[in-house]
Amino acid sequence: MNNLVKTALGLALAVVIVVVSVAGYRRYTDSYTVATDENGLAVARVVTGKLYGSSDLRVSRLSGIVQATAATSRLWGWLKSTRVVKAPYEVDYYVALQSLSPRDFRYDEANRRLLVEVPDVVVGRPNVDEANVTIDQTSGAFVSRDAMTELQRRVSGTATHVVAAKAREPQNIVKARENGRAALERLFGGTLAAAGLPVSVQVRFQGEPRSSDATQWDLTRSLEEVLGNGR
Repeated sequence: MNNLVKTALGLALAVVIVVVSVAGYRRYTDSYTVATDENGLAVARVVTGKLYGSSDLRVSRLSGIVQATAATSRLWGWLKSTRVVKAPYEVDYYVALQSLSPRDFRYDEANRRLLVEVPDVVVGRPNVDEANVTIDQTSGAFVSRDAMTELQRRVSGTATHVVAAKAREPQNIVKARENGRAALERLFGGTLAAAGLPVSVQVRFQGEPRSSDATQWDLTRSLEEVLGNGR
């Protein structure tokens, strides 16, 4: 084995060690590390963080108050405890614009109207603000620390499940689509107007039927062709 091969193998091994060490350190900091002050008390801090890019457009938001309940028992059912929590919540609705391509735009030249087909709205993850609860009631003859931890976990899970179901109700999806349609028509219409193409814009979500007059549209021209003529 010549020196060049040995050097290459050594560098490869060093890279593997660094990658494994970094991954292990991140897992340790996520799961185990607790920073303390001079008195030995845990301090509040951001342990890890990563900034992600996104091209999703938020088109609507559902907010309100959720009530969640949970129950648990200990000692073969002899010690029962319950908890009731009311807290504010928010759920956002998004449209994933990163998947749009020129084939999703078609132009009706006779009516100077652009048809845009976009992905359907996506319901975001419910955000239950447990730091600002309006009601937090726990009952039971004796609620141990383990029981309280379990109640908290169950209440959080119930609240998230209830809010997610509410956000997916048909009337809320319909309203989110309406808000998204209006926002996207303003967005695309304003962009085309700035490009010297003052045309009307009609947005529809994937799976929705076209309007009654859409069958008479000339949908053979793509957005690239329309913009090319505009230039």
